[in-house]
Amino acid sequence: MSSDYQSIKQYAEIEFEEKKSRFIGIAKPLENPVQAEEFIAKQRSRFPDATHHVYAWILNNPQHLQRYSDDGEPQGTAGLPVLDVLQKQNLVQAGIVVVRYYGGVKLGTGGLVRAYSKAASLAVEMAKPIIWLIHRMYNLRCDYSNAERVRFQLNQLNYNQTEPEYTVDVSWKVAVRPENEENFITMLKDLTSDNIDYQRGNLQLFPSAISKD
Repeated sequence: MSSDYQSIKQYAEIEFEEKKSRFIGIAKPLENPVQAEEFIAKQRSRFPDATHHVYAWILNNPQHLQRYSDDGEPQGTAGLPVLDVLQKQNLVQAGIVVVRYYGGVKLGTGGLVRAYSKAASLAVEMAKPIIWLIHRMYNLRCDYSNAERVRFQLNQLNYNQTEPEYTVDVSWKVAVRPENEENFITMLKDLTSDNIDYQRGNLQLFPSAISKD
């Protein structure tokens, strides 16, 4: 994927009871449609006697795909509310399955929407939403004195750097946001009086926590 996107960090599972119905919300990061279908199938095999296995997933690599299912619940009361949780938080490469064991008390249309939304929201919260930021990798090489100066400055500016490799010179890699590349190169030249070798590498994604305002 060649652009920033928001997703979830890890697998998570929550459970609660609503008017005697048992709801289990499960969220998982996903990479492709095959993985999404395997995730859904696994929950069905884990809970074979459940009344419903509602799900929704969204993928954005290499193209935008989304799927959802009410799995026998009244239309629009289950799968869509789960999908809505993903959409409202702009989450992709992620899927949610909500398992329901019917407890004998009907929840009504509004009650179902609220229960499935709650299960999906709690699962996503526990799965820790994150944003993946695209960076350009740069390979740097210079002498020892310049390397110390450059690495110190990059640390001060919170750049992601690999550990240096010490040979005749010092070489290491730095992750740079695309919009900062021009300023980054100017800074390297200024710090070293243009005595540094830099090579532009591939794009790579790095995770970052989503700040809560």
